[in-house]
Formats: sequence, structure tokens, C-alpha cells
Amino acid sequence: MLVVVIVFFAISLLAYLGMVFGDWVEPQLGAFAFMGRFIRFLSEGITVLAPAVVGLLLGLMGVSLGSTYGQEAILRVGETQGRIITGITAMLGTAVFIYGIGSLCNWLWQFDNPEYWTIYPAIIGGVVMLVVGVIIPPRRQFAVGFALYTVFRFILNMIRSIEPLIYVIVFAVWVGIGPFAGVLALTIHTIAALGKLFSEQVESIAEGPVEAITATGASRLQMIVYAVIPQIVPPFIAFTLYRWDINVRFSTIIGFAGGGGIGFVLVQSINLLQYRQAAVMMLGIALVVWVLDYASSEIRNRVI
Repeated sequence: MLVVVIVFFAISLLAYLGMVFGDWVEPQLGAFAFMGRFIRFLSEGITVLAPAVVGLLLGLMGVSLGSTYGQEAILRVGETQGRIITGITAMLGTAVFIYGIGSLCNWLWQFDNPEYWTIYPAIIGGVVMLVVGVIIPPRRQFAVGFALYTVFRFILNMIRSIEPLIYVIVFAVWVGIGPFAGVLALTIHTIAALGKLFSEQVESIAEGPVEAITATGASRLQMIVYAVIPQIVPPFIAFTLYRWDINVRFSTIIGFAGGGGIGFVLVQSINLLQYRQAAVMMLGIALVVWVLDYASSEIRNRVI
């Protein structure tokens, strides 16, 4: 926990220095002034989000420790006492969680009556979980890892559900029209898409090698290194190269929305009725896509 606090103060200090540096370097860069604006805006975003991220990390640490030691404590008490403790803790945890979500929504949208979105849902959710906690046997194990996996999977799905064209419009307002906005848009969407593909690949690994390595008395780290990683590296490389091909083709489209690059020049030529130049650009795009497709195929054949 002390490490998290130290990291929080270090990130806050770096964010403050980033804002100062961005304000100073922006007028010095000339045509590349968008880099200074990006550094300043990114630092401001880190300053705003850092407390929430640290709170989330501390909450996850609390959930993990509470689940471990709470389960041990429940095993030492009777059935009735266990149900009461489980119900009370479930009620408090659910109420705090719902209140936090409602407060976040109120911070974003500024509701007229915030208690309808914070206090009342927290009370209702707490009462429901109190009943559920009393009904469910207290000695039933709770998969904390699965819950965290579900939360992060939901976040990735939310990011992936927004098309890169929408991201490039947002980033064009943020850092200005140009290739940098397109790079940021494709980066965000690629992280979410590859996160989904990678997680599904890890879920579908064969259990045989894992059981064999575990049966030899190997540690968890050794099991991951010798049984899991050899199964996921080839698909990870294939997915990454495939996403690379998608980004190359999509980089032309996001140029239409202000993402810069050849797509931006292409749409300008079309609007100015310069069809010969547009035709040459389209042939160049097709040639680049073909070369990259051939290169990625050769890389897959050599590596996989």
C-alpha cells in the first residue's frame, strides 16, 4: 500500500511537470506545436484521473485481502454467525460500490437530484445484497480473479465498441487535425481489440500441458512459462500482424475525418475534382497494402 501511495505522488509530480513543460514547449515547436498541447492535455488528464486510479487499485487490493482473510475468518465461526457477517459485508460493499458509480455519473453529467442516482440506489442495492448474503452459504468460495477479469473485459468492450472514426474526431479536437490524432485513435482501438483476442486465446489453451507441468511440482510461475506461454505466443503474433494489416487499411479512412496521412490528402483531391491525383493515390494505397500483406505473411511463416 505504501508503494501505491509513493507511485501516486510520483505520477502527480510528473503530471505537474508535464503541464509546465507542455506550456513552455508549445510555442517553441512551431508546426509541431500539437505535441506540446498533447503533453499538456495528457498531463491534465493524468492529474484528474490519478486519484481515481489509485483509489481503484487500493480498492482491488482491499477486495483481494478481504476475500482471503475473510474466507479464513468465516471458516472459524458457526453457520449463523457466518451468514450474518457475509450479509453485512456484502451490504456495505455493494452500497459503497453503487454510491461510487453514481457519484462518477453525477460528476460527468451533473444530475439535478444526485441523491436519486447515489444514495437511493446504494440503499436498495445494499438491502438486496444483505438478503443474498444471508441466503447464500458463507463457505462458498468467491472467485475474485474472475470478477476482476469481468470488470476489465467490460472496460475493453466499451472501448472497442466505439469506432476509430469517432476517436479520431475527438483526438482531432484535442491535439489538432493531423497524423497524430489518427495514431492515437488507432492505438486506443487496437489495445481494446487485441486485449479481447488475447484474453480469449488464453482461455482456450490446452489443459494437458498445464496439468503435466503442475504434476511435476512446478511453481505457478514455472507453469506459466513452460505450459502457457508456448501456447499463446504464436497466436499473439498472428493476431498482432493481422491487426497491423487492419490499421494500415483503416489509416486511409480515418484521414477522411481529420486523421491526417494520405487519406486526408486523398479526400482533398476528390473535393477539388483532381481525380488523376486521387487515382494515383488509390493505386499507391493498394500497392502499400499488398506489400504489407506479403511481408506479414512471410513473418508469420518464419516465426509461427
